[in-house]
Amino acid sequence: MDITETNTKILEEEIDEAEEEALLKSDDENDGAKTNISLSVLRPPSVVELMEDNSLLNGPIPIELGNGDDEDMSLDKEIAGADVIDGGVIDDSEDSDLNKDDEDDDDDEDDEEEDEEIKSLKEFQAILQELASNQYAYDKYVRLCELSHTTGDLDNIRRAYKMFSNVYPLTPELWQRYIGVEQTLAQSESEIQQVKDIFRKALADYYSCDLALAYASFANRCADATEVWREILGTYGLSCYNGQQFFRLYRKQFSSEQNLEEYINSFISELRYPLYHMEETYIEFKVYYEKNKEALSAMEINWEDIDVKYFKAKEHLKKILPYEEKLQTLPANSYRERGEVYFDYIKDSDKYLDENVLQTIYERMVAECCLNADCWLKYINFIDYRDEFGRPKDLQRLPLFEQTPDDICQRALRNCTWSAELYIKRMQILEKLDRPKTVVQEVLESAAAAGFQTPEPAVAVWLEYLTYLRRHTDWSDADECDIVRKNFNLAWTILGQQWGVLADCNCEILQFWGRLEYGPLQDPKKGKELWTTVMESAENSTKSGLWIEYVLLEMRRDLESTRKLFSKALNTPGLDNPLVVASAWERFERCNGTVKSLNNCLKECNRFKLNYHQNSYNQKPLKNATKGTKRKSSSTQNDVSAPPPPPKQTKLVEDKEKPKAHSSAKKENQTAFKEHENQEIDLSKDHLRIFLSNLDYNLTEDEIRKSLPELNIVNVELIRSGNGRSRGFGYAELASEADVEKALAMDRKDLSGRPVFISSVLRDKEQRQKFKYSAEMELQKLFVKSLPTDATQAEVEELFKPFGPLKDVRLVYHKSGKFKQIAYVEYQQESSAGKAVLALNGKDLRGHSISVAISAPPPKPSTSGAAINPKMLGLAPKRNKVFEQKPRMSLIPMAVRKNLTNNSVVSAKSASLTPPTASGTSEAPKSNADFRKLLQK
Repeated sequence: MDITETNTKILEEEIDEAEEEALLKSDDENDGAKTNISLSVLRPPSVVELMEDNSLLNGPIPIELGNGDDEDMSLDKEIAGADVIDGGVIDDSEDSDLNKDDEDDDDDEDDEEEDEEIKSLKEFQAILQELASNQYAYDKYVRLCELSHTTGDLDNIRRAYKMFSNVYPLTPELWQRYIGVEQTLAQSESEIQQVKDIFRKALADYYSCDLALAYASFANRCADATEVWREILGTYGLSCYNGQQFFRLYRKQFSSEQNLEEYINSFISELRYPLYHMEETYIEFKVYYEKNKEALSAMEINWEDIDVKYFKAKEHLKKILPYEEKLQTLPANSYRERGEVYFDYIKDSDKYLDENVLQTIYERMVAECCLNADCWLKYINFIDYRDEFGRPKDLQRLPLFEQTPDDICQRALRNCTWSAELYIKRMQILEKLDRPKTVVQEVLESAAAAGFQTPEPAVAVWLEYLTYLRRHTDWSDADECDIVRKNFNLAWTILGQQWGVLADCNCEILQFWGRLEYGPLQDPKKGKELWTTVMESAENSTKSGLWIEYVLLEMRRDLESTRKLFSKALNTPGLDNPLVVASAWERFERCNGTVKSLNNCLKECNRFKLNYHQNSYNQKPLKNATKGTKRKSSSTQNDVSAPPPPPKQTKLVEDKEKPKAHSSAKKENQTAFKEHENQEIDLSKDHLRIFLSNLDYNLTEDEIRKSLPELNIVNVELIRSGNGRSRGFGYAELASEADVEKALAMDRKDLSGRPVFISSVLRDKEQRQKFKYSAEMELQKLFVKSLPTDATQAEVEELFKPFGPLKDVRLVYHKSGKFKQIAYVEYQQESSAGKAVLALNGKDLRGHSISVAISAPPPKPSTSGAAINPKMLGLAPKRNKVFEQKPRMSLIPMAVRKNLTNNSVVSAKSASLTPPTASGTSEAPKSNADFRKLLQK
């Protein structure tokens, strides 16, 4: 036998034995614990790699000979130092240089690969440490998953995706990449089952047809392939545009020859739902039935029932197609518009669509608008309302339709961690399910860890939790009462530490706490302390409604203290409705006071009312007073007794006595002040002019030219006051229109420590430059605050750049040039802004915890001159009479008020029927007998 053939045979035997050992070893390891497996080892070598591997061709080949002769041993030694090429032996020394170069190249490539793996591992470990301190850094999870594939370590890949999935839902693309790795390695039944579980977990995050197709292609490897297909068809076969694709793929996988009954049932199931191009399926089924009538004779196919459901589904398809087409045409980043279309879609189709189809529409909505909390709340309310009336009979027994409101709420909070409404909703759901207090407390802790951008959501969550505690506290148990007090104190303390004076400005938590102290906690003294703090905070002291509530609570404890509160409230400056407080005090004294206390109350209230009405009269508009003066002067022109007007000569004498020097100086100043107004302005050059404002008062025209070297300035004219000092604004004439555009782009440039405002010159007010920033919510723009005072634009750009391409970064300054520590960051895509909010909100930047939120400016007050109905704003209409009282608080029983109303109506009618006298006044007041007659009617 030739030496080459012998060596080849031995090598093949050794490779087969090595493979057998590896397989046996892998089987043993599958039964035990998982080991650290490198993906590069599991990948089979390519032909090129085998050809380039010098160890197989150039290395020594051990040959075991059975006789052990010296000649064979010498031959073995000779072969060990030689190369075998085409059946011949060549001296190794002749080609040693070439082999050495090849080995050096391979070593260099191996070193580069090792360097890349080492770098990836170091960065991987660094990100793990960062996530240990900040588990909500979304971008770090994305980078961690990328690095895990670079390292090639299966344990790292599994660890990265598991950590990511524990905090945030993964996108379908990330799930597919990870599942692709697991699919490649899955060989045993347990590993295939593991991949199947990962598919189900991925599909539980978002409704994704692409991921469902990958699951369908994997279904044939599962032991229960039929069950997997039933789950896929029951959920994704209902999608209007993609459902037909799943049913056809199923019939292709399982032909009619394998299982005729399942094949026919797939047609019948498909024709029940409104799917795009469903008429094609109907024709296909008809043709198949006609061709195979004999084979299908044993099956009972009710075509009448099939036709009824088919035409009904087709009618539904006509109704929903406009919404489906609109969703297809919307851009991918139009999340707000997409959510509105889904709302209309659901509202319309809720009347006629099948329960299964309707829920898949909800799933599609939250998948495509996952950062819209309103979409999630609508979905939760739908499931909650449906479950109250029992599970619909036609609803399928599949994981998607088995979800509870709490399941969907947890999914929602993984997407919208900033939504206080979702945390509140979950607390209510858990209370409805009668879950333990510790579970509800975990929701509160999650909300506190999420970090809200404003104090209002945090206050709302705390109030909901405290309200829950109030409903589930045994007031007879001292320990539970103490727990309630500690929770109130904790809420007030934490909010104060986080937000300072901005936290709970209206003291809602203290009000709630005080009510409970006056009530079930039975400590009115503590309640008074809390309410005293409430009334001393912010503008609460000016709210008469809060004073009334405080008085009613204090009335349970001490009547004398209640009188003092009434007096204190009535004498509070700026009280919004003092007459209500005065009237309530009078009613209180009539019910609870003595003669002395009632007289003191009436005396103080009457004195206050008199002062109040006088102040109201004196504060009447000046316009009415002027009109009255004019009418009075005109009426007294013919009155002989009216005093004559003062002589005009007095003013003339005073003017003559003024120094002439002062008069001349005044004229010079006026001339200097109006010098620019007397100049003729060439309006034809307005297109070459710019308006400069917010200038330093010490700047001169030459300094402005030097500070703006980028512009070709022809002339600069500063507007000056009477003493010749600059007023901080002026005009500049440029050489060309291109320079004007360049100048407008330099708006708010720093000039001597102040941002200069640059705008175009337009005489027409309607054509002037409007506010160039949107006052509406912009989902692609972020509002960043609490930045360091020395932050730069480059630093902010570097911080937000990893989350997507930036469109604009703008730092906001005071007119004085001082940085406001806020900025606006605008992305090209809305998804990038959402990722940045999740990752950077609360991030520490050189000792400053920055706040990042979607830009949503507060609505500006209306400036239109149209009259607004006071009733629309909840205000009482203006009254003409000075001494007419404002409506009092309704403390009168309904029966008494009805009698008073009827009597007033009767009086009004009788007054209207009474003819006026000749002097224009009504008759004399009625006597007691007249009133008795009225009351006896």
